[in-house]
Amino acid sequence: MDASIFSRFLNSGLPLLATLREYRLAWLSKDSIAGISACIVSIPSVIAYAELVHLPPIAGLYAALAAAIGYALFSSSRHVIAGPDAAIGLLAGSAILPLSGGDPARIVVLAAVLSILSGCVLLLAARLKLGVIADLLSRPVLIGYLNGASLVLISTQLGKMFGIKTEGEEFFQIVYTVIQQLPQTQVPTFILGVLLVLLLFGLARWAPRIPGALAVCAAAIVATFLLDLGSYGIALVGAVPSGVPSLTIPGVRWADVAALAPAAVAIAFLAFSDGILLAQTFAEKNGYEVKPNRELVALGSANILAGLWQGFPVSASQSRTSIVDSAGGRTQVAQLILAVGLLLFLFFLTGLIALLPKVALGAILIVTAIGMLELASLRGLYKVDRVEFGIATGVTVAILVAGVVPGIILGLLLSLISVLVEISRPDDAVLRRRRIDGKFHDCRDDEEGVETVPGLLVYRLYAPLMFANARHVMNRIRTLVDAADSPVRWLVIDAQAIHDMDVTAAQRFAELHRELADEGVDVKIADAPRPFLEELAKVGLSEEIGRMDFFVSVKKAVEAFERQHGAPTVAAGRG
Repeated sequence: MDASIFSRFLNSGLPLLATLREYRLAWLSKDSIAGISACIVSIPSVIAYAELVHLPPIAGLYAALAAAIGYALFSSSRHVIAGPDAAIGLLAGSAILPLSGGDPARIVVLAAVLSILSGCVLLLAARLKLGVIADLLSRPVLIGYLNGASLVLISTQLGKMFGIKTEGEEFFQIVYTVIQQLPQTQVPTFILGVLLVLLLFGLARWAPRIPGALAVCAAAIVATFLLDLGSYGIALVGAVPSGVPSLTIPGVRWADVAALAPAAVAIAFLAFSDGILLAQTFAEKNGYEVKPNRELVALGSANILAGLWQGFPVSASQSRTSIVDSAGGRTQVAQLILAVGLLLFLFFLTGLIALLPKVALGAILIVTAIGMLELASLRGLYKVDRVEFGIATGVTVAILVAGVVPGIILGLLLSLISVLVEISRPDDAVLRRRRIDGKFHDCRDDEEGVETVPGLLVYRLYAPLMFANARHVMNRIRTLVDAADSPVRWLVIDAQAIHDMDVTAAQRFAELHRELADEGVDVKIADAPRPFLEELAKVGLSEEIGRMDFFVSVKKAVEAFERQHGAPTVAAGRG
């Protein structure tokens, strides 16, 4: 292979190599500050997110380290930081726990398998160039998911806040258990939890530049050291291992793969939809482009490496990415420096985690969940579109009742169904002429100064013609022709919005054309785009309609009708 070709291959496959080749030492200071800042902020968060997957806190650091390396190697984004995420962690935990039987060792294996499966789904999507798959997760589905996941996340942390043991993973079951066990509340734990939650809100309100999770963990560790909180019955994280585990392929059971597959697909959808939106936002802000399919590869690689490194599924992190950007980070080197910081912490500072009260992790997750709530967006949906509001609410209710994975799958189905319904019943209009300018428009029924031309029906469809709506549109045209005030001589179809037509729709259109021709109605086409004309030619309708029946505009078609028939106009509106 030619050296230049090989070089281009490496650069396209590993964008980091191209970055390093063009790297300037002047960027290193800012990349270093950005990477160190993101590392310091991420440590308490990723430890907390491991709790959502029912893994030991150290697993969060393993996942963060693997994600940082895997994502930096393949990403086209220079700013996005990958790692554990609250929403993804909750989804993963809800899928894993029912299969684990409460066995901690099995949870570790299942989490790794799920992470690898999610990565494989993302890589497969990249191979098939399915970077557009994220569009299937509509905004209402994401709002519904975030609201449902936030409430479930809050419920799962109530046990830590009250110092009691909860049962199950479903929202209502957990809440019922907490209410039942309120008399057994461990008061010192509850007081500490409330104080830490208030500290988090206070910092967010009055000192937003201070990383709340880091401050809470530091305060809790210092309090444990000075006041011996463990002697008051407050549960601590306890000893954690130092160093990093060796890369390991988890033992896979085919039954586990089948059971985890729906969750893996849901995680892939969520991870990519959030990741590509984040990457595009910061790329636009900083003046460069990202490649959606390259982001699929990066997220897939991050998840596979996290699974091999005894971690769990990961995604892009908005908070850590914002920190890198605000610190002036220029390239993926910031993420590599973050990885170095995590390595140093894993080898030399894990002893600090042992002093951390578990309620501190609960406080961090509760405040994180409250920040995830999309109540304002839900109110906006209610005002703008009740159907989309219903989809968002339905997803939230499904998550609360059936669980996170069924809820997100229901959301995907609802999105697809709503799209099909919208396509099957597209908007259309009968155009009428305004006297003021002599042009045909889509006018309101009560609009003044509009008129129709007897014997002429001008119809506009605001959608492509396809199998899902062909029958409805042809029946609609048939009804309009039959209901016209005077017998229709010409049917002019304004085709400017019909940018596509499939074979099924073309056949139905041909049937309608022949039916109307037998009744003495001439069908004319105005302002037809190229794809529509090509499909007409494929089914032989171009020759059947005839070249003289195609017009460049509705105006030209109407002028031809009036020359041929000399029809007078009649008022169709007031005035």
